[in-house]
Amino acid sequence: MQAPWANSKFLIPALNEEGSLPQVLDSLFGSGILPEQVLILDNGSKDSTPQIAIDAGVILVQEPKRGYGSACLAGIRYLERKNISPEFIVFMDADGSDDLGDLKDLFFVFSQDPDTNLVIGSRTLGNAEPGSLSFLQKFGNRFSCFLIRTFYGVKFTDLGPFRIVRWKSLLALDLQDPTWGWNLEMQIKAIRKKFKIQEVPVQYRKRKSGISKISGNLIGSVKAGVKILYIFIKLTFFSA
Repeated sequence: MQAPWANSKFLIPALNEEGSLPQVLDSLFGSGILPEQVLILDNGSKDSTPQIAIDAGVILVQEPKRGYGSACLAGIRYLERKNISPEFIVFMDADGSDDLGDLKDLFFVFSQDPDTNLVIGSRTLGNAEPGSLSFLQKFGNRFSCFLIRTFYGVKFTDLGPFRIVRWKSLLALDLQDPTWGWNLEMQIKAIRKKFKIQEVPVQYRKRKSGISKISGNLIGSVKAGVKILYIFIKLTFFSA
């Protein structure tokens, strides 16, 4: 029986993740995901992250322009250039915080409801390991979801990175944010497109090694929060 993710590509932004990436790749391969399904979107790493990807036989896409969204956009452009059209795109982190044991639950939604466009793994509905999310991350998440519910009437519990979107739906969203507003932009534009969006509880763990680009320091957390708020205001009040 074919795995539900057989016609999927896994887009994994990575910046200096040499300590965690081998374990993430081993987990992917252990779940039956083939190397050619995995795109490591290297965002200017100064460590051995790119070489780890090469040695593992996965697809390495290098985007020196820093930013989570920049890395994701580079992966999308790669697939378009190669004329690759998977059915689904899986976004996940390279730090080992996402639990691949939740992958079946995320895909199950699409099998139960073929009209679903986007499935988001909710750390809030699931189980976030103590210490895996900083206070500012939790606050920013709640505040962003509150704003979405207030202005768009749609209830979310998380802007989590572990998510699956249909490839054609992803292209229709025309995402543009190059930084930390990427997930928020995806959810707001999906609402505007009247896409069917569902949340699934997921496990979330502390990163396996290294320092988080958001919660690793106060300045990074504040910058990410300001950027997310900026994107919300821009999309809500200054976008047609």
